Amino acid sequence: MDKYNQASFDEVMLFVRREVSQFIDAHPGEVFSAFAFDCNIWESVELNLCLTTQGYLNEILHYYQTGARKDYYQTDEGILSLKYNTGDWKYQCFSSMNCVKDDDYSYFDTDDKQEKYQYWINLLAQVMNEFLQTPEYAAIPKQLDFKVLVYDHDEDPESSEQRLTAFGDRPAFRLN
Repeated sequence: MDKYNQASFDEVMLFVRREVSQFIDAHPGEVFSAFAFDCNIWESVELNLCLTTQGYLNEILHYYQTGARKDYYQTDEGILSLKYNTGDWKYQCFSSMNCVKDDDYSYFDTDDKQEKYQYWINLLAQVMNEFLQTPEYAAIPKQLDFKVLVYDHDEDPESSEQRLTAFGDRPAFRLN
């Protein structure tokens, strides 16, 4: 692999497969509506695995629709922003990995930081695309409209859709 890679594609894939398998085994009877790589590329290329259920999203939506900003959460935009905000998911960051060992967060303190960013976000998108072909992905109890996302914590979920549909037009990649 090239100079940007500390954790290889295979190491990241092994981590995802192992952690998802253990999580699914520990949560029998649950049916999931979405799975995400919620990343923080700027901090040691942190990869956070997240899952949620439609039932939980309905509960949190009701909470927001009766709160101070209830008008916003009555709109399609508000509902979608909640649906794809992993910070509001039932199992946000159920497991995490730092792909780059960098205690000082100096990895991106160079002139080519945007190139490094693109390298890692694209590598993680490739991992997700390949993960969809594994038995561990197949074992996730999924709703019919199950979605997957790969996005940096500071991005909009639509960035994930654009990034993943580059691998093909799969229903799991399309957010709407």
